[in-house]
Amino acid sequence: MTFMKTTAFETTFVRVPIAGFAAIENPDWSKLRREITRPAFLEALYIASPALYEEAIQFDFSRQPDEKSRRVLYSLIKYLSRYATRCTPFGLFSGFATTPVESTRTDVRISNTGSLKRVVRLDMNYLCALAQDLEKHPDVKPHLRFFPNSSLYEINDQYRYVTYRYENGQRIHHLSSADQSEYLTNVLDISKTGSQIETLISSLIDDEITEEDAENFVESVIEAQLLVSELEPSLTGENFLLQILAILQTIGRQHPSDELAHLVGLLQEVQVDLKTLENSEQETSIELLNQVEQKLSRLSTPFDRKVLFQIDTYLPTLSGQLNRGLLNKLVAKIPALLKLSPGSSGALDDFRDRFYAQYEDEEIPLVVALDPEIGVGFPANRDQFDDSPLVDGVVAGPSASGKKTWTVAPEQAFLFQKIAEAQLSHTQQITITEEDLAQLGQPRMNLPPTNGAMLSVIRENGRETLILDSFGGNTGTSLLGRFGHTDAKVLDLVQQISQAEDEIRPDVIFADIIHLPEARTGNIIIRPQLKNYQIPYLGKASVDAEHQIPVTDLTIRVQGDRVVLRSKSLNKIIVPQLSNAHNYAQNNSLDVYHFLCALQHQSIRPWLGLSMGAASSVFVFLPRIVFDNIILAEARWNCRSQQVKPLVTAFKKADWAGLKTEVDRWREHYRIPRHICLMDYDNELYIDLENPWLVETFVNEIKSQDKFQIKEFLHHADNAVVQSSTSWHTNQFIVAFKNEPDALAPKSPKGDLDLATTECVKSPLGDLGVSRTFFSGSEWLYYKIYTGIKTADTILTNVLYPLAERFENQGWTDKFFFIRYGDPQLHIRFRFHLINPAFLGQVIQELHDALAPFLAKKVITGIVNDTYNRELERYGRTSIDAVETYFHLDSQSILLFLSLIEGAEGEECRWRFGMKLIDTLLDEFGFDLKQKLDFADEKAAQFGREFGYNSVLKKQLDTRYREIETAIGELWTETNEEHQFFYDLNRQRRETLQPFIQTISQLANQGKLEVPLFSLLSSLIHMTTNRLFRTRQRFVEYSLYYHLHKYYRTTYGRAVLAKKNALLEAVTF
Repeated sequence: MTFMKTTAFETTFVRVPIAGFAAIENPDWSKLRREITRPAFLEALYIASPALYEEAIQFDFSRQPDEKSRRVLYSLIKYLSRYATRCTPFGLFSGFATTPVESTRTDVRISNTGSLKRVVRLDMNYLCALAQDLEKHPDVKPHLRFFPNSSLYEINDQYRYVTYRYENGQRIHHLSSADQSEYLTNVLDISKTGSQIETLISSLIDDEITEEDAENFVESVIEAQLLVSELEPSLTGENFLLQILAILQTIGRQHPSDELAHLVGLLQEVQVDLKTLENSEQETSIELLNQVEQKLSRLSTPFDRKVLFQIDTYLPTLSGQLNRGLLNKLVAKIPALLKLSPGSSGALDDFRDRFYAQYEDEEIPLVVALDPEIGVGFPANRDQFDDSPLVDGVVAGPSASGKKTWTVAPEQAFLFQKIAEAQLSHTQQITITEEDLAQLGQPRMNLPPTNGAMLSVIRENGRETLILDSFGGNTGTSLLGRFGHTDAKVLDLVQQISQAEDEIRPDVIFADIIHLPEARTGNIIIRPQLKNYQIPYLGKASVDAEHQIPVTDLTIRVQGDRVVLRSKSLNKIIVPQLSNAHNYAQNNSLDVYHFLCALQHQSIRPWLGLSMGAASSVFVFLPRIVFDNIILAEARWNCRSQQVKPLVTAFKKADWAGLKTEVDRWREHYRIPRHICLMDYDNELYIDLENPWLVETFVNEIKSQDKFQIKEFLHHADNAVVQSSTSWHTNQFIVAFKNEPDALAPKSPKGDLDLATTECVKSPLGDLGVSRTFFSGSEWLYYKIYTGIKTADTILTNVLYPLAERFENQGWTDKFFFIRYGDPQLHIRFRFHLINPAFLGQVIQELHDALAPFLAKKVITGIVNDTYNRELERYGRTSIDAVETYFHLDSQSILLFLSLIEGAEGEECRWRFGMKLIDTLLDEFGFDLKQKLDFADEKAAQFGREFGYNSVLKKQLDTRYREIETAIGELWTETNEEHQFFYDLNRQRRETLQPFIQTISQLANQGKLEVPLFSLLSSLIHMTTNRLFRTRQRFVEYSLYYHLHKYYRTTYGRAVLAKKNALLEAVTF
């Protein structure tokens, strides 16, 4: 393991709700009226929901509400609950400040919650819309500087780039292309440093191109978004409104006009009003906000009042400290927390494997590798479509609906066991000990230079306890970056964190990723400039050109088990970094952005602590989980609508007495405490289940939900560490940690690779005398033959297979094998092993003569002689020769099979034969039925994660299984006479594989097999599937495993039942 020295930064960031708990504590009608009509609450409501604010000021509190007004009241109570209990920054509902870390108990005081520093900006959604409108303004557009689209790259005589448009307020991206031309290249070259339209037009005018032609051409280039203006938002640096004003003021000085002067004057007034609002000591800011709205309404850009202002609330009167001893205890638990943490990113691992399979040791431009058409793409899931009866009509891919499949990792198996034990003993709390975690082994302690924890502190029986919300990330700035503009102390903290990262890793360049996925997302993405270098991608950099790293300057290669990103111009390893909390791993994330963000987590443990995994939804009740003085998870309940049906019925009947009775009954049955939170992803709604108004609000929320989750609310007056003059407050601290290699610790063992290692440690392959690379002229001859999906089968069976048989009969070769590939075009990779390289000339000549007619007819579009690089890490040095023999025998049997099938019936036989081959291989390695079941279960789960397994996909796969279940059964009984030909072929194959089986088994028994047998068999089956099926091979492979798993499970269940019945009969007899 890598030894780290972890210390907390001396300043922490604390977040608290503005009102404090008193505002929502056991409210009656009088209290609700008092709290809801408070000016401070109404101001916060006005900013969050202007429509509800209007309802609130018109609400008649002089009488009990009727059904219609009750719905309004429930919404107001929800906002009041948030105002009193939630720490997450949200307008004027919660606030924050910095506080020191000191060697004394945690204690925070707010002397005056009414003394707020409002940090006010216009919402990024509005500002982006304003910028787009200004870009079209006749007094602005001619004088703007235009630059090439930052996503632009060249490939196959084309420019490719990403464009966007807005649909229903959403930013929709598309990969676009434009043919290269002398004129387009000229415009792009001239605009690299920024050019006005007039300059671009002038550069095009010649004897053949008129000014009108040139103008139309430049306008079309701008309209196609090949060029973007300087009005694109810069996401690091000053407020976007100030950026807009600076550009307009420059234009106004150089090209004055009355309309532009009026526009600039109006925006300046708005900026002054926003500053006045920040410094205002008025009780509320509603009047000033109204003034801003009125001024903006004079512009042509429309706005939504609900999302016009972005307000952060700083608490200048907050003082106190966080206990350093508490953080030291947390740091001491990091090795244990790592044992409970999930592993690495499957998407990046999959990309690495596919990249290496396609490019091997080459260094490839980033934009080529990630191009969705010719590269690997990211996530790496490039499938081309063809007929495949097994999977036709089954749609794979991530979906928001349904549950995903899961496999039980060791740490989750441990949790499952603990939770199951607690269920049996009716325990409300699980206490984990160091002894418990010893069974999970020693984790690799690869931590990034900085990371952060989000935690709450409570005091129980005089002892401080942490409620650990999250711990990890790739940088300590991710949760803090967007608040850097609010106060000098916050800015100083994030700058300290960023500087520490650069000092810990001087061997690499940390580069901030600059990308705007959505206009509104800009509110959480915008932050100070923290890094010297930036990677702009559909975003505007704030550093000079020398410190910008265009995506076209980046290359990728795979080195060992790592993906290495390098800048060509700087010749340095680049570590991309996202210094904000944007959730980049969404289905609509662009490949390049998604990849760069995923790469920042490489070789590190991104998260520490509990990963509930499937347990979070499997059990109705999840006990509180505690590790020493750390609460890793509060108690939770997964509820279904059926369980609360009596509550909902009473609510709909307005039977308030009955509702109380049903709530009490429900609480008693499930042992639910009085104080809870209703969960909705990261939103939490505090509810007191003994307060009628809060109960009604709760039931109103859940009445239409099929399922919901609640958790215990652990904060109360006796354990609070944050106090104000009017109430106690819940709390949330964000603590940044520095992780440095420990100079006093023992050195890592040779071969251990972590983030602090720029170069990979390679295995000494030469030790066994095993060659990796074979050039043309050596014992291996390797051709790539480019052709179509279906034509490939014809070329394989009618040309290459007969040739391979002839070469072997002539004594020229003793092995051959093939695979299907796409890099970017579909092709066959065919390899011959020469008994003597002297026969190379004869083999090449006969190959040329056989394939030349197909080239002439364009049936084959290209033939490339290439270098064969063995995948020694995947198949093992000691077993690579045997594996190549397997590939040869596998290729022979599959080509013979393909030569015997045709049409739709042949396609049905194809998947049956594939399923039979998998089962037979497992048989030959001695797998019993239970081991086959486990193998198929594991593989189906792995592929399920790749293809977004959910209820929709499950339904489709299960329907297909019911359709083919009888056919699967026939594969084992071999009762279908029409399929006798491939039953016989499988038996012949089994016999020819015996030497290979014996070799691998012997290596495994002697401990000389360098790869796990499970992994080796997975790879062999994967290659068999690749050879047998023409397209969508990975999804076909998933389907084969899924259906095999279901069949094995059914068969195994019957076998177990039969055994039990036999035992019962024996006992009875």
